[in-house]
Amino acid sequence: METTRNKIKGWVKVLPFYLFTLLPLFTSCKEEDDTIEEYPNWQATNDAYFNALVAETQARIAGGDTQWALIPGYSKPDKGHTYAPTDYIVVQKLESSANTTSPIGQDTVEVHYVGKLLPSANKYKEDGYEFERTFSGVYDPDIATPTKLALNSSTLVGFVTALLHMHRDDHWRVFIPYQLGYNTSANGSIPAYSTLIFDLRLQDFWQKEEGDRK
Repeated sequence: METTRNKIKGWVKVLPFYLFTLLPLFTSCKEEDDTIEEYPNWQATNDAYFNALVAETQARIAGGDTQWALIPGYSKPDKGHTYAPTDYIVVQKLESSANTTSPIGQDTVEVHYVGKLLPSANKYKEDGYEFERTFSGVYDPDIATPTKLALNSSTLVGFVTALLHMHRDDHWRVFIPYQLGYNTSANGSIPAYSTLIFDLRLQDFWQKEEGDRK
């Protein structure tokens, strides 16, 4: 039987929603009105997707691929800890700048991003639900206005973890397991147990005033 790893060979060239197609996503209807549930079996779907993504990323790294990385959540202990797949964020480094300094936890950052979920059962089965973006249409650095965020005010461990490892002008795709996202709680239009996928650009960061960290 063909292994899962062989089935998903080649997925790194695109956003790995191809992994998603290997996993069961069963549609179900509410008995009272026959409407299709958008997120059936959502926890199992997200668990299976992220475990497969981490396994494939580990294989890529072992093979020398430097575009992909696994980064433990900043809240995890550095020593004496055996990491589970969901202790990591997965990052695809789409563009890497020549800059070498990263933000620290007390910094304010300026970022551009688009946030999505995995494809779901009905309305968003072709592409995951887009729950937030900081710019309209295609990203244009000449007109896009970045969002300003104090890192120590964010509750998304996975999102902050990515930024703590980025440099100015880096462009990453970041996959965050729900354990490092909103966990088992819904947040607005985002259902509980959701993997969060960000197309993320770091434009600038500083601690007290703009330009104080080169």
